[in-house]
Amino acid sequence: MPDKTDVPVQRRSGAESSRKVLHLLLAFNERRHTRTAAELAAELGTPLSSVYRYLSVLREEGMVEEARPGEYRLSLLFVGLAGAARAAGDSLEKVARPVLSSVAEKGGETTLLIKRVGWNATCVDRAESPHPVRLQFEPGQPMILHKGSASRVLLASMPPDDRRRYLATVKDLTAPQREQIEADVDTVARVGWVESFGEVDEGIWGASAVIRDCGDVVAALGVAGPLYRLQHADRARIIDLVVGGAAEISRVLEGRS
Repeated sequence: MPDKTDVPVQRRSGAESSRKVLHLLLAFNERRHTRTAAELAAELGTPLSSVYRYLSVLREEGMVEEARPGEYRLSLLFVGLAGAARAAGDSLEKVARPVLSSVAEKGGETTLLIKRVGWNATCVDRAESPHPVRLQFEPGQPMILHKGSASRVLLASMPPDDRRRYLATVKDLTAPQREQIEADVDTVARVGWVESFGEVDEGIWGASAVIRDCGDVVAALGVAGPLYRLQHADRARIIDLVVGGAAEISRVLEGRS
């Protein structure tokens, strides 16, 4: 009779492999649409042999194909999946799109709509800055939850037990850093917005505010840009745009509900 104590270990191992496959798929985007196995292995921190194994399974399922010898791309199967996501009719993106465009135009910096998906913050839409030097951020790109303005407002909205479980998984955080994040959460949750200075990328400033639907936080509206062109008055003006834009989206969502 099999030892039952082995079952959880096997399940965790399988889940970890599945997670690696999903991360491999998420490594493809509009700018990096064709990748080599070596690039994927380096980005994921995964042995090259494992990456080849994942790619083999994905090719068998028709999800990945060879663009050129040794280079891989997503198949057209994902066009159908993208259509299914759009057809699901998530009105948040539709409601937020005009506000994103308006904030980007008035603020002059890239504006993002970000949701929490599990233990990641994920960009679901963006409006580009008109400047030639601007933040490069791809829809679908996952982010950690404890760094960056959008991530921090979404972290603050999580149930306390979930938040503590997430922070416990972040191995590079010291106990004092976890305590500081927990202390900041109350302030962020109370005011509903936060700004960040170089937390994710050096020299990048960001500000984000929560979007609510019937009182529940469903997303964050954020702006990010290089600090060198954003003086105090510029940052204050953008924060007003972000807070006002998030409130506008929230009003429309709540009115619809």
